[in-house]
Amino acid sequence: MSEANRIISADDHIQEPPDLWETRLPKHLRERGPRLVPLPDGGSAWSAAGQPSRPFGMQVLAGTGRDPKLTKLTWADCPKGAYDPDARLADMDIDGIHATVLFPNTCLTFFIRQVDLEPDLFGPVCRAYNDFLSEFCSTNPKRLGGVGLIPLYDVEEAVAEMRRVARLPGMKGVLFPIYPMKNDWNDLAYEPLWSTAEELGLIVHIHTGKPRGMPKQPEMEKQNSGMQIYIQLGRMSIMETLGYILWSGVFARHPGLKVVSVEGDIGWLPYFIERGAKLMKRHTRWTGQEVEHPPSHYMGRNFFATFEEDRLGVQLRHITGVDTLLWASDYPHSQTTWPKSRETIEETFAGVPADEVRRMVCDNTAKLYGF
Repeated sequence: MSEANRIISADDHIQEPPDLWETRLPKHLRERGPRLVPLPDGGSAWSAAGQPSRPFGMQVLAGTGRDPKLTKLTWADCPKGAYDPDARLADMDIDGIHATVLFPNTCLTFFIRQVDLEPDLFGPVCRAYNDFLSEFCSTNPKRLGGVGLIPLYDVEEAVAEMRRVARLPGMKGVLFPIYPMKNDWNDLAYEPLWSTAEELGLIVHIHTGKPRGMPKQPEMEKQNSGMQIYIQLGRMSIMETLGYILWSGVFARHPGLKVVSVEGDIGWLPYFIERGAKLMKRHTRWTGQEVEHPPSHYMGRNFFATFEEDRLGVQLRHITGVDTLLWASDYPHSQTTWPKSRETIEETFAGVPADEVRRMVCDNTAKLYGF
């Protein structure tokens, strides 16, 4: 494809093979590590440390149009492009996608959503995944970029893994959870993480999860309209985390730090920016917190956000800043735009000048990740 027509996805996922941790974890941990287990109804689910996770479904339904609730998937149903690098590149070619940034699938569930792995297991699980992802992306590092998992039970261990990830081929950044295991992101105990990311040029990513205080997904599924509430409010978790990071001065102390909101949409950003400007005008003096710059200062400089089909966010792009916005496909999830990403882009960006479309679907991501 010509350079003028290239598109890059800032958020896709890689499905970890069933034997990843059975072959890569230390032998004494393998029985407790993540594995794919059969369900009584004939489907499969991921489990770790004896705790079942959600069924193997919506994470790998790209382009099928199948209902995740009604689909009982096993590994045989998983598209090869979800876990095989050559097949992934072929699927990207089908969709006209030049390059992609890769996040976990199964590990994402264990990392930020449902299962709390014990400290002695969590670090090795992350390291095994990072090694696998590096090997996957090394197939074609000009088109595949990986985001490593960082264990946060211990700050020193987290810093050590960040330094290791920075040395692994094909890796572009690291993933932090919506909120850490202890306290929150305004805690100065996490200062070494921000310093290390800035020093190494590692891009920090925060993937949407659940708002603080909301029960985990299995509990929400049992509540009246629980899943609708869970899905609707999940994007608000990114707003919360950005508030903790920005107002505690992380960006002010680390002007070279880059943080990306992943799968959190962008329509809320204009409100966040306007609210922040009002906060500085009305509430700086009595709160005793002197903040030099409003949120708008950090958009496209320190903070970036991915989105798929957020038409409102695109309409309000000039408030957020066009350079802040990174289009994504979200392959192989059930909500992915694959294999009709170009058609979706035409609909989402209808009426937007071509040069601005190019920045959001290609140039911004290429510049940020060095594609």
